[in-house]
Amino acid sequence: IDDGHNAVTQQDIDYFASTGAEVIHSEKQLEAKYNKDYFGKYFGGSQVALFPKTTEQVSKILAHCNQRRIAVVTQGGNSGTAGGAIAQRNEVILSLRDMNKIRDLDVISGVVVAESGCVLAELDAHVRESGYIVPVDLGAKKKCMIGGNVSTNAGGLRYLRYGTLHGNVLGLEVVLADGRILDALFSLKKDASGYDVKQLFIGAEGTLGVVTAVSIALAPKPRSSQIAVLGLSDFAKIQRAFVMARQGLGEIISAFEFWERRCNELVVQYEKNPSPLDDPHEFYVMIETRGSFERHDVEKMDAYLETLRAEGLVEETRVFRGADEMERTWLFRSQMAEAHAKSGCMHVYDFSLPSRYQHDLLVAVKQHLADAGVYGVAGAPVRDVTIFGHIGDDNIHLQVVADEFGGVVEAAMEPWVYEWVGSHSGSVAAEHGLGMHKGTFLKYSKSPVVIDVMKSIKQMLDPNGIMNPGKHIDRAG
Repeated sequence: IDDGHNAVTQQDIDYFASTGAEVIHSEKQLEAKYNKDYFGKYFGGSQVALFPKTTEQVSKILAHCNQRRIAVVTQGGNSGTAGGAIAQRNEVILSLRDMNKIRDLDVISGVVVAESGCVLAELDAHVRESGYIVPVDLGAKKKCMIGGNVSTNAGGLRYLRYGTLHGNVLGLEVVLADGRILDALFSLKKDASGYDVKQLFIGAEGTLGVVTAVSIALAPKPRSSQIAVLGLSDFAKIQRAFVMARQGLGEIISAFEFWERRCNELVVQYEKNPSPLDDPHEFYVMIETRGSFERHDVEKMDAYLETLRAEGLVEETRVFRGADEMERTWLFRSQMAEAHAKSGCMHVYDFSLPSRYQHDLLVAVKQHLADAGVYGVAGAPVRDVTIFGHIGDDNIHLQVVADEFGGVVEAAMEPWVYEWVGSHSGSVAAEHGLGMHKGTFLKYSKSPVVIDVMKSIKQMLDPNGIMNPGKHIDRAG
């Protein structure tokens, strides 16, 4: 963090209150909710949290902070895993919780304009009433907010079907570090009139400005949905099943998830949620389809599963078509991170990695940690090493569950694991963002010229370095 940033004074607090924003500076309240992350890994030291209700209030707050050189960290639902929304020292927390209005819903074009504090699940429920869905869906949807989703470029569970936020976001309203309001809140699906400036702020994690409102192209609400869960004996069969799913299910496939045996066991043990299959398997796959004609979709799924059985790829299959049972199956999948966190201190790594290398990563990590003497022997600090993820978009989540955060485990893993991923054509951050410290390892997946351009953009838009300092690109060497 830049030590040139100033601490907040009582005069600053009085000014913040004069803008109309709620001000919290109770140490107890801040520690309970705003100075720690969702999984209890990152802890902050902010002494003030602000809760503006309008874009104009955000503008006044940032203009003041920029003039006074007071650092600012933006917070939404605080459900991230990389520590990007946690104040490292005494930065002001700017929470968008109270900016939660839906400004417009165009039911003809299928576009919604929503403020950044809208909780994803609530926004989705609102547009469903008009026959649409929000195209991003996350396990943390009941907590995360749409502004945070955009700011971290969240991928989510149905990326395979609906794509990236870079494609679905049509416009943004952003307050820049100096308080200027960047109004790029377009709702047009085609616009070739100059630079697409909004893209700079998607995935910037609050380092370039504060996203206050979002315009998103919605997807039609599906009329037909179904889920199949498969039990398989090895990872190569998952890859073959995925290729066959793309060919056999085609346009209706919306998700293709996988997890390994230990992940399944942890959810059963810590979340008390029964396994979707009767027998234990080395690997599990969950396939979801979404379409508009139920009979057609059912026939395609049945034919696909029969082909898998004929090739000997699966040991067990089960299809879920009722709304309640599909919801329970998705719940099982979405509880994996929480189950790992309950079993110990979860070091989570979020990589993009070509599918052909994903199981190799698991094998390599286990061997590396065993060689370091921290896994696989009595009294070792590492309890579990697991993978699960989204086969459809090459996103893999690696969990190293240990007795404590940091220490010998983190020293053994980093930078080794980032070097391994980079040497196998991967990205050090797929959908969780760079956050607190992953910017240090950006060099393993971005060239020096790309990093230099990113630093130049940061310097241009935030010359005083007040926006989420010490994270993201600030960490890159």
